Amino acid sequence: MEYTTLTSKGQVTVPKEIRERLNWKEGTKVKFYFDGEELKVKEVTVINEMEDLIINDLKDLGYKGEELKTKLLERKVAFNEAFDRLLEERLQEETVSLEDAIRSIENEEKV
Repeated sequence: MEYTTLTSKGQVTVPKEIRERLNWKEGTKVKFYFDGEELKVKEVTVINEMEDLIINDLKDLGYKGEELKTKLLERKVAFNEAFDRLLEERLQEETVSLEDAIRSIENEEKV
């Protein structure tokens, strides 16, 4: 078990063993939250940030409680479907190697 000390500014140092195990580097975002009576720390991912934005938008629209949860799930499904379509379209695009792209740019500059 690792211990750390809270500074006067409310900061803590995540012990090296934990940072290495979780592959946390400088700049990694984390969030603190309560799960019942326990305080937990979790890495913030892009998905977490997107979910927070969706929740805030839904709250601004007046949703709360179970209705908020239902709308959140609907929005997440719609977002995932849109992302899958975007990914599928991107994979169907014709791509060229980096070397070919550089050669193409160099040839354009000479003309």
